[in-house]
Amino acid sequence: MKKVYQLLALIAVVFAVTSCEMNRKKILTVEELPEAAQTYIKEKMGDAKVLYVKKEHKNLRVRYEVKFDNQMELEFDSDGEIYDIDVDD
Repeated sequence: MKKVYQLLALIAVVFAVTSCEMNRKKILTVEELPEAAQTYIKEKMGDAKVLYVKKEHKNLRVRYEVKFDNQMELEFDSDGEIYDIDVDD
């Protein structure tokens, strides 16, 4: 009986860790970005199409990653201020 309880506890821990990990990254739409990030994209990215928007929780901070069809990737902080620009070669 003790092994059954240990197995159930292990399964509960695995589900808890998995659910927390799944909540760390979330796919969003552009409209769900902070207003400053939306404005930056509209003004600076021209005709580039957004492929995806990810919201990540890292080190108690919220970050947004936006990937475009022209191989550019922008990263914004929780206020919508840009802090990184990457271009794939």
